Amino acid sequence: MLVDFEMRVELPEHKFKDVRTLLRPEKPSSREVIGFYLVSIDVTRRKATMTALMQSQKMDALGRMASGISHDFNNLLTVILGNLLPLSERPESAAIKEEFLMPAISAARRGSALTKRLVSLARREQFDARPTDIGEAVREIYSLLQSSIPSTQTINLTQKSALPCAFIDRSQFEMAILNLALNARDATGGRGRIDITLAPYALPPAEAELSRLPAGNYVRLSFKDDGCGMSEDLTEKIFEPFFTSKTGGGSGLGLSMVYGFVEQSNGAIYVNSAPGQGSEFTILLPSVDLTPEEYIGPLLPDTSSDTTGEDPDRGIALLVEDDVDVRRALCRKLTATGFTVLETSDADEALDVLSVVQGITAVISDIDMPGAMNGVDLARRLTDSRPDLHVVLMSGKPGHLDKDIWPSDVPFLNKPFTQEELLASLGQRSRHTATEEVKNR
Repeated sequence: MLVDFEMRVELPEHKFKDVRTLLRPEKPSSREVIGFYLVSIDVTRRKATMTALMQSQKMDALGRMASGISHDFNNLLTVILGNLLPLSERPESAAIKEEFLMPAISAARRGSALTKRLVSLARREQFDARPTDIGEAVREIYSLLQSSIPSTQTINLTQKSALPCAFIDRSQFEMAILNLALNARDATGGRGRIDITLAPYALPPAEAELSRLPAGNYVRLSFKDDGCGMSEDLTEKIFEPFFTSKTGGGSGLGLSMVYGFVEQSNGAIYVNSAPGQGSEFTILLPSVDLTPEEYIGPLLPDTSSDTTGEDPDRGIALLVEDDVDVRRALCRKLTATGFTVLETSDADEALDVLSVVQGITAVISDIDMPGAMNGVDLARRLTDSRPDLHVVLMSGKPGHLDKDIWPSDVPFLNKPFTQEELLASLGQRSRHTATEEVKNR
C-alpha cells in the first residue's frame, strides 16, 4: 500500500509550511511487510515556485490575448464614437440624444476603458515609478476609502512606526488600495471591520528566497477584514483575470490589477483566509535602497499654444490609416478641429504625398499598416528629414509603447481618443478652450 498526502502546518507568527508525507511499506528480503515508514518533505518552496510560474503563464497568455484583440476592438470603438459624437451634436437629434445616443456613447467609452485596463494589467504599460511615502499615500486615500464603504462598516488605519520610502507608481498603488477596500466591503456584506496596518519589515534571507525577493528593507501593508473568508481552493484563484466569486457579478479584474501592481513593483502579496474567519492580504513593497529600476514617464508631452479664435485654420494634416472606416471617422474629427485633411492608406503613399504637396504641418499615422514600412518607421524617417512636422502616432494596441524603438519627442494616441487629446498631442488647443479664453479677457 502506497499513500501520499500533503498538509499545511501552521508555525508561530502566522507562518505556514506545506509538507508532503509519503507512507511506504518496509519489505525485507522475504518480501513480507514487516512495518511501515513515513517520509515527510518540506515542499513549501516548490509549491510557491509552481504557483508563481502558473500565475506568470496565465498573465502572459492574457497579455497575448489582450494585445491581439485590443487593436481591432479599439478601431471599432473609434468608428462607433466617430459617428455617434457628431450625430449627438446635431440640433435635430436633441429628442433622441438622451434616450439613445448618450447611452451608446457611454457604453463605447466604457468598452475602451475596459480594454485599457486589461492591457495595462497584462502588459505593464506606462508604469511611472517614483520614491513614495507609503504612509502619506495611504492617509491621503483614507478619506476616499471611508466614503466608498457604507456607514455600517468601520475602517481603521494604523501605522506602527516610521516607514522607508518605496519605489512605486503612486496612482496604481492608490487604485490597488481602493480595489482591496471594495473587495473587503463585498466580503463583509457592508458590515464589520476593515483594518489597514502599515509597518516596516526587514525581509530575512530565508524568507526572501522563498518569496523570490531580495533580502532587505520593505514596507509591509496588511489589509484585513472580518468577512465571510475563503476556502483554500478559492484563495488560489482570486488573482486570476476574470475570476469572480461575487454573486452579483463583476469584471474579475480588481484583484488581478492588485497582483499586477505588486508584481511590477518587485514586491509580493500573500493571502491568509479561511471560511468564516475573514481574509488578510499582506503586501510587501521594496524600499528605495533595493536598487529600483528606472521607468520612463508618459509619452504625451505637456504642450500649449497661443493660438486663439473661434474657427482657427490649423493648416494641412496628413492622415495615414489603412482602415477605411477608421480613416473616415478620424478625418471627420480632424476636420472639425480646423484642419484641412489629406488621406493615405500606407507609409509609402504618405511619403509620395509629402514630396509633392507643400504646406503639410502635421502627420497623424497609425502604427500597424500594410507594406514594408510601419508607422514607427515612418515617424523615425520624418523626424530625421522633416523636423518642422508635428508627427503623432496612434494605435489601438497599447503594447506598441516600446520605448527602445520609439522616435524621440513623438507623442502617442491610444484609440479611441478625444478631440482634446488629439489637439494636445499636436501642441494645440480645442476651439472651446480658445473661445472661453477670449470671452474671459
